[in-house]
Amino acid sequence: MTLRSLSPTIGGTLLIALLVFTVCGEAQTPALKTLYAFTGDPSAGNPMASVAIGSGRVLYGTTPSGGTANYGTVFSLTPPASSGGDWTEALIYDFSASGGVNPNGLTVGAGGVLYGTTSGGCGTVFSLTPPTSQGAPWTLTVLHSFTGGSDACEPYGTLAAGGDGVLYGTTYLGGTYDTGAVFALRPPASPGGAWTEGVLYSLPVGSNPEAGVAIGSGGVLYGTTTGGGPSGNGLVYSLTPPASPGGAWTEAALYAFSGRSDGGAPFAAVAIGSGGVLYGTTASNYGTVFSLTPPASPGGAWTHTVLHNFTCGSDGCVLFGAGVAIGSGGVLYGATVNGGTGIVACPAGCGTVFSLTPPAAAGGPWTETVLHNFTGGKDGALPYASPVIERQTGVLFGTTGDGGVAPGRSGYGTVFGLQP
Repeated sequence: MTLRSLSPTIGGTLLIALLVFTVCGEAQTPALKTLYAFTGDPSAGNPMASVAIGSGRVLYGTTPSGGTANYGTVFSLTPPASSGGDWTEALIYDFSASGGVNPNGLTVGAGGVLYGTTSGGCGTVFSLTPPTSQGAPWTLTVLHSFTGGSDACEPYGTLAAGGDGVLYGTTYLGGTYDTGAVFALRPPASPGGAWTEGVLYSLPVGSNPEAGVAIGSGGVLYGTTTGGGPSGNGLVYSLTPPASPGGAWTEAALYAFSGRSDGGAPFAAVAIGSGGVLYGTTASNYGTVFSLTPPASPGGAWTHTVLHNFTCGSDGCVLFGAGVAIGSGGVLYGATVNGGTGIVACPAGCGTVFSLTPPAAAGGPWTETVLHNFTGGKDGALPYASPVIERQTGVLFGTTGDGGVAPGRSGYGTVFGLQP
């Protein structure tokens, strides 16, 4: 089962709830605020990807379906001009005629241009350029249309932007073995020219990555696969750029999951922390949060550590598309799709937002704290994607794939903010 075969399990009808979210500088008990609750067509709903934070604290996101032709949408959420006002939602692109089908997460580039992928068919990479005058439409440009085979097919993860404007991503299918590939999309040498796509590496049999890559020191790419490895439970891998232009990228398997106490099926991307430590999540066996520490000397083995095993109780469980975000002091923040205490509207629990605090002394246990239990009501339910952190304030922004109305009724999901 892939993440994309899942859908919110509460249903979907009607809503109306806009709540205000303001940032308070004083210490406080974590309180989640619903910034926007989706109403279904024509504004679509059921978001499954993280939001991206643009200039002026504007949030950008996607819905994989909905809109005029039910092909998906791109939306923005603009914060209120003054404290106490409502956030303003706008539909900035409707995939009704061109540009692909079923958009995934977004990346904000120079000049506020949005970059993303669609996964319907074999998929596309697109850009959305802001209007030059207020009220004018955004401009969508298809930068690449995948054709399958050696060109790869079905990108699901969010793109990573390099310092040279190159976009890096992965596909679930295609490549030499038709089980996924890592690709690069290079901008044109002169304005108006064509972008150039190339497959950097065809992933081994059974890999099928759902997540994108993270860019580390020296341009090394780090990624995960949902399958593959000796036991078929997935890998964390690196791709090192060639020493000279035109050379081959070098892949290395940093860790292979066994599917036992270490978990398995890492659906989400890794986050890169201090010292090059990688942090990520797995989905199987209720889910884990793990770290991978680089070797002390070149050629050594990376050290895998389970930071938390979820129990599917009050601490939550199942981390399909949700990785972790790294906050101040190395605290990790994430979301679980199920578990928690909201079991009235969701038989398996409506999910949680959690933090993991590093130990005070080296080698000690990390401390998991549930910051919010979703109820399936106005606060939403089923957060499939990772929350993102606004660096200046430490506020977490995220999405839920369902909920947004009173408990026991159906909804189309929410965008929320939470001050830890």
